[in-house]
Parts: sequence; structure tokens; C-alpha cells
Amino acid sequence: MTVCLNPHCPQPNNPDRSQFCQTCGAKLLLGDRYRPVKLIGSGGFGRTFVGVDEYKPSHPRCAIEQFYTPDEGRSSHYQKACELFRQQAIRLEQLGQHPQIPDLLAHFDQEGRQYLVQEFVDGQNLAEELALTGTFDERQIRELLENILPILEFIHEREVIHHDIKPENIIRRDRDGQLFLVDFGAAKAVTAATLGHTGTVIGSAGYCAPEQTIGKATFASDLYSLGVTCVHLLTQIEPFDLFDSREGKWVWRDYLVDRTVSDRLARVLDKLLENPLSRRYHSAREVLQNLQHSPARAIVNPAPSVSPIAPSPSPRGELVPADEDLQKRIGTSYLLWVVGWVGISGLHRLYNGKIFSGALWFCTGGLFGLGQIVDVFLIPGMAEEQQAKIRAKLGISERGIPLNQQAAIAQTLTPNRHDQIAIKLLKAAQARGGQLSVTQAVMDTEIGFSDVEATLTKMVSSGYVSIENDPITGVVLYRFNEF
Repeated sequence: MTVCLNPHCPQPNNPDRSQFCQTCGAKLLLGDRYRPVKLIGSGGFGRTFVGVDEYKPSHPRCAIEQFYTPDEGRSSHYQKACELFRQQAIRLEQLGQHPQIPDLLAHFDQEGRQYLVQEFVDGQNLAEELALTGTFDERQIRELLENILPILEFIHEREVIHHDIKPENIIRRDRDGQLFLVDFGAAKAVTAATLGHTGTVIGSAGYCAPEQTIGKATFASDLYSLGVTCVHLLTQIEPFDLFDSREGKWVWRDYLVDRTVSDRLARVLDKLLENPLSRRYHSAREVLQNLQHSPARAIVNPAPSVSPIAPSPSPRGELVPADEDLQKRIGTSYLLWVVGWVGISGLHRLYNGKIFSGALWFCTGGLFGLGQIVDVFLIPGMAEEQQAKIRAKLGISERGIPLNQQAAIAQTLTPNRHDQIAIKLLKAAQARGGQLSVTQAVMDTEIGFSDVEATLTKMVSSGYVSIENDPITGVVLYRFNEF
């Protein structure tokens, strides 16, 4: 099958050897060489296809990126996006010599649209891998750091900041498991004169370093984004939920559940995630050295600084540690065992879920006393087994933390309507450089005008947002102070 590249074609699928689209008549081969065979992705400024190179005998696959926006140039951001696409071609030509960065095969215009043709990496990105196999362990995170940090060192030595490190932009090749860093559309070359100066805000919400959100990205901004990527893969929790805005710190440890991370790796991740640049790693080489040569310590799972998910409540509504629950069950079981000697046998077994044997003990006086004697040694095991069944039914770990993280958070930490709107407004403001009008907020979030206005008013009164007027149009703008 050949796919028509015309975004407006109503029936883009064509037979394999077609030269022109049977529906709209558009030319199907790019540069008379590259044939698009499958659409695999689309976004705000482009579409990506799998293609084949018909100039080579083996017809190897390639990746074709088409620059396209639905407004076809009517947006004020269109020219900037065009320039970013051209910059991506330049970056890929410079950086494609690295074995873990896709090589640029071609860049050209055809029928009024720009195209990039790159080496095709056949595999899954880490976001897809996370959804399929679940959270990463320490070995996988170390492997990720040891693979991606040398790539960052390579591009930083060439004065390039990637700007968009996240799981979706790291692909694991199927045939050998090699990790590739992709999507250099946001990458930007810098010089000593421009480094740290205010520029365009580029990147993905949640993964951007603080200085990047105000247009002052540095090489350390990529390291910060890599740190956020790691803790997201460790926890399968979105970055916004891993940062406690009230305390101003990352709380990723609180979501590790029953898994462990070595103190060495934890300290490396913490330093990658430092907000002040002065306390963060300054180079990829420095991170690698710390990761490989810092003093080894015992494997630990640090106690949570802020527990986002409460342990199981006791009947009185108090928070009770899991081992205390077990000790109470054992104590109650022994009390019921004593009752069996003076009256009704088997209550301790019924209490611990042993319905059949409990009834048998009740009818036979604890197997005529013999079973009652033996049970004095079995009660701790019965109590522990029943406690485990209760935990399994509730879906919690021995520490009282829900094993299904996403469901647990949805149940216990679901933000109210105001907070949900505030989060969407925050993301929309970040995409617009830190400020927006009510109309822009309604368009970007698809939330009703009254809800947006009410939430922005509350945020102004809380000091999170300030109001100013556009000097040209006079429109009221809401500036998010943390940007």
C-alpha cells in the first residue's frame, strides 16, 4: 500500500506501485525515491510515516516526517514552527553520526511542504514500554542513564540542547535493545553569548526544567528532563503528581510501593532534579561518574516524606501500621483460643477465616482438646495468612500502600474540580510562554468561560497569578508567576 501525503485527501490509500494518488492526483513518491506506506503518528506541526527507499535493492524502511499544520500558515506560530523544522534537519545532519541518533537521509520541499527522511528505528518508545510492561526497576533505570547520558554528552559537546527529553522520545530498537534518542525538532544550537539568555519556551509540560519554562534553557536542563523521565518510569506516575508544590520538592520515593532503589541511584536522581542550577549536575559526564564511582551503600527504600496514600484505617479511624494490625489479630486470636478452653472452641479459627475447621473444632471441642493444643503454635501463621488475604482483597501492600497505584491515586488523591481546571490552565499558560487571556484559556482547555474565569480569579487572590494588560490590544492577561 502507498499512502497519499496530501493531508486533505479523503481516501489516501493507494495500490503498492502507484505513482499518483487515485483520489486527489497528488504525487506519491518523495523525491522520486521514498514511498510512504503507513501513517504512524501526527501532532500539532506534522505527521510521521513509515516509508521505503526504492533506490536501494533491499528497499529498506525509513521514517518520513511531513511538516503540516491544519491552519496551513494562518497561525502566528506557523513561521516559527517552519524554522524549527528546518533547524531539526540541520541538527540531524550534524548529530546523525552518533550511532544512537537516527541518521538524516534527506530534507526537501515538495508541493509546498517540507519533509525530513531519516533512518527508521524499529521498536517501541519508553512510554509504550511502560504502558505494556509496567514500572522500571533499578537495573533498567541504570541502563537508561548509561545509554542516554553519553548521547547527551555528545550533543552538548556540539553546543546543542535537545529541549524535549521524555519517554516518548527514547526508542528501544527491537533487534538488539539499543536505545535511541529521537525528535530533535525542539533542539537548539547555543553559543557562549546566547546560553542562558531568554528565548522561546520549548519542551513538554512536566518534563521541563524551571529555567527552561522561562526560555533560559541550559545543558543542565536536558539533565533535569532526564531525571524526570527516570522517576516517571520508576513510578508510572505523571511528573506533575510527583512534585509536591506545597513543599517545593519531589516526592517520587513515596510512590515506590514495595520496590527498592539504592541510595546511590536515589542521590543521583535527586541531584538531577534539583531546581537551583547551582545544585544540579552541570554535565552528563559528571552524572556518569557519580553513578559509577560514588560510595556504595545498602539498598534502601527511604521512608516517605509526605505520604500521599494513607495506610488502612483502624476501626476507630486512626492510621495503623500493617505490623501493628497483625499483632492485634494475633492477640485477639489467642484470646479466643483461651475462650475455647472454658466454653466455645474454634472461635479463633473462625476469626482467621478457617470456616470449615472452625466449625469442626466447635462441634468436637477442639478435636477433643488435641487440636486446641496444637493451635497454640499455629495461631501466628493463621493470623498472618488471614491478614494477607485481607490485604489482597483491599489491594494494598504490607505497608498499607495500594498496589494498583493509578487506581489508588484516583480514589484517594483525585483533585477537586477547581484543582483540575487549575492544572489545565497551568499547562496552557506554559505553552503560551507563561501568560494567557480568558479567551485563550477557554480555547486551549475547552473548559467553559465561567469556570475558567472563576478559577483564574481564585488563583489571583492566592498570589499564583498576576493581572496585566496587553500594551497593544489592552486585553487582560493572566501571568502565572512561577513561569
